[in-house]
Amino acid sequence: MKNDIKFGVAGFPLNFFSSTFGKKRENIFAWLESIGLDIIELQCTYGIRMKEEQAKLYRQLAKEHNITITIHAPYYISLASQSESVVERSKLEIKKAYYLAKVLGVKRIIFHPGAGYGKTLEDRKEGLKRLINALNSLKDELDTENIKLYPEIGGKVNQLGSLDEIIEICKNVSYARPCIDLAHLHARELGSMNSSEKIIAVLQKIEKELGRNILEETHFHVYPVDYTEKGEKVHKAFGDKIDNEQLSLFEENSEFMPKAEDYISAIKKMNLTPITICEAHNTQDIGAKLMKNLYFK
Repeated sequence: MKNDIKFGVAGFPLNFFSSTFGKKRENIFAWLESIGLDIIELQCTYGIRMKEEQAKLYRQLAKEHNITITIHAPYYISLASQSESVVERSKLEIKKAYYLAKVLGVKRIIFHPGAGYGKTLEDRKEGLKRLINALNSLKDELDTENIKLYPEIGGKVNQLGSLDEIIEICKNVSYARPCIDLAHLHARELGSMNSSEKIIAVLQKIEKELGRNILEETHFHVYPVDYTEKGEKVHKAFGDKIDNEQLSLFEENSEFMPKAEDYISAIKKMNLTPITICEAHNTQDIGAKLMKNLYFK
């Protein structure tokens, strides 16, 4: 399934609240249409709390304004945990996310593989196995035919969610698809996503390991990031300049990375038309419009 390319925002940008639309959150769909964007990723990161009536209203308004919705499941999902009770509670959160997705008409749920697996490399491998087993145990209880689950690249070095781990999950869980957060990958690898060629290499790896069809269904988060030796520190805006000494295992650059230009160049060269969510600091809409304008330039 090849998607029509879509660019949009995570959550509700500051510019929405300062606009004439911003008095009511349900106006987000009309506002996105008015500025030429296509999608919103609703942030359920602190819990699945949306009432069914609100979800039904959002679904109707999104359809009226031709806006796609995806959702980000809670941060505290920890399917790799060594605690059986934590895994069971996490599975319940996945079920709640699927129920909300169905009401909203959502086809994609994003989640963080997370931590809680222990301290050693062997603990990490066992944690990944527990996560995969937990997801497979849920398959018959979820509408996996219509709604896919997207494990996201983790921003911290000690979190599950390396590129290889995301690929491993998607190889072993039939309804899983990759969420490639390029900023998280850049941060956890201490500066790796600093050119279109580096991004292309990631895309080619996904295609080689999972196939072209899965690459075409891959979900992207794109924005620049500051980081430390532990990984992600803070989201930045496109064009923000580095004013301190940032640790890097790769070439230095005056701007925080990844860059919009590099990402757009990469997906064009790979002939991809993906869904792209911008999480740039307080400027999600500006970053998403920049990427869309670059793509259609």
